Amino acid sequence: MIAEIENLVNNLNIIISAKRITKIRKVTASTMLGKGVIQEIIDNITSKKINLLIVNSVLTPRQQKNLEDKLKIKVIDRTGIILEIFSKRAKSKEGKLQVELADLIYRKSRLVRAWTHLERQRGGTTFIGGPGELQIELDRRLIQEKINRIKVNLKKVKSRRNQQRKLRKKSNFKTFALVGYTNAGKSKLFNRLTKKKQSSRNVMFETLDTKTGRVYLGDNKYIGVIDTVGFINNIPTQLIESFKATLEELIYADVLINVIDISDINYRNKERITIETLRMANVSEAKINKMITVYNKADLSPYTLCTERHNLISAYTGDGVEEFKAKLINY
Repeated sequence: MIAEIENLVNNLNIIISAKRITKIRKVTASTMLGKGVIQEIIDNITSKKINLLIVNSVLTPRQQKNLEDKLKIKVIDRTGIILEIFSKRAKSKEGKLQVELADLIYRKSRLVRAWTHLERQRGGTTFIGGPGELQIELDRRLIQEKINRIKVNLKKVKSRRNQQRKLRKKSNFKTFALVGYTNAGKSKLFNRLTKKKQSSRNVMFETLDTKTGRVYLGDNKYIGVIDTVGFINNIPTQLIESFKATLEELIYADVLINVIDISDINYRNKERITIETLRMANVSEAKINKMITVYNKADLSPYTLCTERHNLISAYTGDGVEEFKAKLINY
């Protein structure tokens, strides 16, 4: 999915000077890429003055360092790009904490045999460094201490969310959580249903913080709708770990609504990825099986679906939204 990594990179305002799809028959343990591909990259670096290589895969710390040594430029993998976008999108204190935790977990792994300049001896004259402690060990320990502090703060977030859920249960307030691939239009649908004005720009990972709103269904009946963070193919495990407090909303929601961009030629693959990610987040099979599917962006879609069988809507124009909302009464 080269178009996806291009979209991720464009979201960071990085200019793409060259790109290449490489079929790797045998992974080179030290660099992932073979000598021929590396030489081609070096030629491009020289001719086009490139200063960054982005690899649309997960690199080991050793592979990243070896590539940087050979190419003499910065190298970043798919996980690093996604974390960079998350760090730019995070707005709330909770969102920033979760992104920082994911980034620290990632950076800690990069310290393992990655940076030779850290492999210097540190004396034990201060209270921080123990006798003969290597700088790499000290840096790893300092990162772990920061990780532990953030986890303590996120436990408070988790506790606060639990209290909010208990209040909703007491008032018999049924909740529907919007899930799906990034940029499928979840926030636009959230705004359309709740009459709120949350940011819903047409960019990847615009929403990193869960938002809850009330939806009036008629006959003095209300439900709660929760907007959640979008998913992506090969989502970094650090993000699943760090966003546990947020993803728990999916576990405790009464019903999930899978929002799919029907105008995307790869929409079926993205539907599959969403289901796989829900399983990674420990959402029960029973909840996944009874999940409601909504096909969004009908105004842009070249496909036609039977509206009696499918919830075909456009959150942008409002077409089909009221009909869909009427169906929620029966859940």
